[in-house]
Amino acid sequence: MLGRIAVVAFWLTLALATSAEAKSDAQDFWSRFRQAVLSGESDSVAAMTKLPLWVRGPDDSDRVVYYGRQDFKTVLKRLLNQEVSILKGGKVISRTMLEVIKEKKNLSSKDLQVPDSLSVELFYFQKVGGRWVFTRGYLEDGSE
Repeated sequence: MLGRIAVVAFWLTLALATSAEAKSDAQDFWSRFRQAVLSGESDSVAAMTKLPLWVRGPDDSDRVVYYGRQDFKTVLKRLLNQEVSILKGGKVISRTMLEVIKEKKNLSSKDLQVPDSLSVELFYFQKVGGRWVFTRGYLEDGSE
């Protein structure tokens, strides 16, 4: 019986350590991504992006458009300037994605629900090949 408890405790400890490491890794990426966005360094943001970037409107039926390096700066500007509605303090408020990124210094468990994927409002990120990258964006006004 004591042996089983020890095995369960070991696996639980390992799972918690892995989860904490994943969150730390994601937070490090988020801090670098956030700083590049706030500094207006679109080339640095592009280096942290899986290109071509997958972009679609809000509806499942909206067509996906892929943006390569030559169009990245333009679509990034559109993505950052779009308005999103957020529930904050029981009230619905509007913020641009740039304002959301500026206000979000730290990731929460809501942002990182699984170890290799995170989302911040309309931006999605994945860990690909051991490296975090910006993989998807949604444009409220469609992707064209």
